[in-house]
Amino acid sequence: MKVFINCDCEILSATLEKILSNSITSESDADIIICEREFASNKPLFIIGKDITQPFSEAELKQKLSEFLEKSEFLEKKTGAVPEKNINFDAFEKNLDEILLSFKKQILELFKNAK
Repeated sequence: MKVFINCDCEILSATLEKILSNSITSESDADIIICEREFASNKPLFIIGKDITQPFSEAELKQKLSEFLEKSEFLEKKTGAVPEKNINFDAFEKNLDEILLSFKKQILELFKNAK
């Protein structure tokens, strides 16, 4: 199992790096990305707080990662693609960006008209 760690919390990242030191690789070579929140990716996301709760032991983390990888590989073989949640998240993120851009334009327009 190869993992890439993408966590904002430096303590969590350092802990994961210590526990998984023999499994860490680049994002492009990873089987799983370990993170704290969802984001668009073509790799399965193992989310701390969703797929495993804190605090966790080294044994529990390794067990949950193995189970997660098996589940992800099964879904990939069954569908021929990465689990659908990542694909749908891309569309969601694009739609959200469009809404935020529109909202930003409307707010700027309000400020211009208020002068």
